[in-house]
Amino acid sequence: MNRMFARSALATLVALTLLLGGCMSQESLPEREFDQAEAYPLLEQIVRDTADGLPDFPGFGRRRYMNEEDCSQIGSQYEGWVSIEIRYVFSAEDSVTDLVRVEYTNLLRQMWTESGYDLHRDDGNGDGPGSMEARRPDGVNLWWTVAGDEGGVSLTLQSGCVQSTPGFEKPDYIAPAGGVPLEEDLAADRMKPSPEPSADAIAPFEGTQPAAPAGTVSWSGQLEKLDSRETDDGPL
Repeated sequence: MNRMFARSALATLVALTLLLGGCMSQESLPEREFDQAEAYPLLEQIVRDTADGLPDFPGFGRRRYMNEEDCSQIGSQYEGWVSIEIRYVFSAEDSVTDLVRVEYTNLLRQMWTESGYDLHRDDGNGDGPGSMEARRPDGVNLWWTVAGDEGGVSLTLQSGCVQSTPGFEKPDYIAPAGGVPLEEDLAADRMKPSPEPSADAIAPFEGTQPAAPAGTVSWSGQLEKLDSRETDDGPL
């Protein structure tokens, strides 16, 4: 019973932390250049850019949109703010490979550090379960999770608290990144209906890849550098 209570308390604490994006007052919120409606395409583009920078990328297995959180429950200063979270999960088969569990963990650590992100969580030893969290200068939080007992590996993106968009109900349909099968796109019912199946969702790596935003670094082919240095790992 004590263990169950501790897990529940920990889950509540984590949820509140993610909701705030690590911020404790409106004055300390990072400068935001996007609102609720603009957050969805931004988060999806970050996922695409991340997948594009991982060599031999096998594709994600599933996409999920979490319920938006009303930030006003944290305090009246957050009235009219919401927090958005989206998650991409690798398939069970890909989640147990060293490529995804170890090499991608080490490469993402290097990518996020050298891009100037705030790597505010990094636990694990590089070859087992663990997690990493990094916050971009625009306030978006990236959370890389390697579950224990050969469990799933996931990439979660959190907007932190952003201003609500007047009249906003659902985002326009955005095709899933990284080859998620249409039947595993659990986010589809949280968006406006797609007019037709997207070729990008079916064959995302055919043709040209989306260009990385200005100021970012391409990381394809960087694993050779990692082979010559010792690394550690890093949510359950």
